[in-house]
Amino acid sequence: MKIQNINLLFDSLIQDEKSDVQMLPITEGAMPLILAELKTNKKLPAHYHGEGAEVYQIISGEGIIEFGELKNGDVLWGNSLKIKEGDVFEVLPYVVHRLSNYGNEVLRMIFFAPASHMGDDRTFI
Repeated sequence: MKIQNINLLFDSLIQDEKSDVQMLPITEGAMPLILAELKTNKKLPAHYHGEGAEVYQIISGEGIIEFGELKNGDVLWGNSLKIKEGDVFEVLPYVVHRLSNYGNEVLRMIFFAPASHMGDDRTFI
């Protein structure tokens, strides 16, 4: 068994090749726990996943999460919610979502997601 401190792991994040997010899986398996950070004035572009839900917890900072539905190749945007430290939310399969950091500090979060979400099950709009 290995114990890690997430506050120290933020120094080891890896830049995602397809977005402005920096991430680091900190557990293994089919549903890893992933540490992520979105710097000020950066976005995670609109995308969706076909397998499994994602569950996020905001560690620090604030931002906006937007949810939409893909219809005939267009996104019909629905909810736009402010998120902040302590907030927890779930993103279901095939729900288009994007995340923005318009705050004054880095947006830090942890999330559980199927391992495929970091690979081939991530469709950007």
